[in-house]
Amino acid sequence: MENLEAQPVAVQAAQNQLDQASLDRKLEVLQGLDLENAVINIYVAKISTKNKEKRFLGVKRLKVENEHKQSFKSYATECIAGNEHICELRTINTNQDNRFFHVEKAATDFSQMEELVTTGNIPYVLDQSELNDYNAYVIQLTFGEPEQSLFAFRYISGSWSVNKTSGKFLSFAPINNELIVSIDNDPRFQITPYIDFIQFKDDMFIADIKQFEVAMNYHERLKEKKTEAITALCASSAMVSTSSDTLTTVIGNDKHLMRQLASVHEKGYFTNDIWLTKLKTVADAAGNWKIKFDNTGKILVEDNKDYVKELLTLLQNKRVKTVVDGVMFDVDGELVALEVTE
Repeated sequence: MENLEAQPVAVQAAQNQLDQASLDRKLEVLQGLDLENAVINIYVAKISTKNKEKRFLGVKRLKVENEHKQSFKSYATECIAGNEHICELRTINTNQDNRFFHVEKAATDFSQMEELVTTGNIPYVLDQSELNDYNAYVIQLTFGEPEQSLFAFRYISGSWSVNKTSGKFLSFAPINNELIVSIDNDPRFQITPYIDFIQFKDDMFIADIKQFEVAMNYHERLKEKKTEAITALCASSAMVSTSSDTLTTVIGNDKHLMRQLASVHEKGYFTNDIWLTKLKTVADAAGNWKIKFDNTGKILVEDNKDYVKELLTLLQNKRVKTVVDGVMFDVDGELVALEVTE
């Protein structure tokens, strides 16, 4: 009996170790990026902490002298280098000294900014008065082949104003009909060498929890994303439509499960009927998975947190089997496909 009782504890301990190893690997990858020759672009943004449809109400680009671009770049690289540890963002967190906290990008609205920058034609700031009421700046470092970008974000509580006069500032000079930006100590718009969070691929590396939570309206937005995701799931062909109340109750205010749910919604595997058929086939063959289907092939939802946790993992396509010994694991982090030669 004691051995049977110890098995779930051992399994959970192994899962916790795997989850932490996944986070450690994310940090290792981030700190191993070659940003020496990265192209540097600087944007200012007007953040709404309430408007979920348009979190970034305005975004403009700053033309910055090359020598000062390196200062902005150093804010990002020093933030990355200065955080030696990483853990999941929880309701109650440990001390943040030298530590990133991690959430999935899907749990925030930062993808709106990423989409604006990568697909939009962002106008330059042409007059310093345009910066009034902007309350954030974003440093984009573009590098590598194929090309990819890292974003570093800083929120300014209370927004910029020409009346702020202490610290380092953005200075402006018109050259050849362009507004050129540099950093000096004149009374202008204040900047700081601090970063609130780094976004790279599907991950947010949080360096300042309070700033992150305010700027992204994190707690309220996560609740809204929960509702949006459950509505989409229960309206799809993947799931029995009456599962909404059960999912809502079981997930409750569990932020880890809410983030996993947001990731399910963003990845969208549940909208692919071919993928869902493969999921049912593999689950039936396994024989010991918790996931259940009705006689039409739709996923059933049980009033059980362990059941829902497995379901969200499967719907993110994050159940894997090790190559050497065939052990099955659920992975919180993003999976990396390997090229296998025959």
